[in-house]
Amino acid sequence: ANFYFASTKGGSVYTDVSYKDGDFIIFGSETSGLPKWIYEKFKDRLIRVPMLDIPEAMSLNLSNTAAILLYEALRQIDFKNLR
Repeated sequence: ANFYFASTKGGSVYTDVSYKDGDFIIFGSETSGLPKWIYEKFKDRLIRVPMLDIPEAMSLNLSNTAAILLYEALRQIDFKNLR
């Protein structure tokens, strides 16, 4: 299994990842994000949802981001065990 970490600071877009059955996507706190050590240790596993690149733009809330990433991962594994 692979671990991916969702962050506005992610280098890869979430659709660039080839998800496999058994992979994990880890989300940080909505207010403070992931712990700093995650950014340092797992730079190549940070993924993001593209957003407007302007100071006034807020990030998506955690539940929306989780839904976007989850459904992309499920789509890639052909919605296994779902009808």
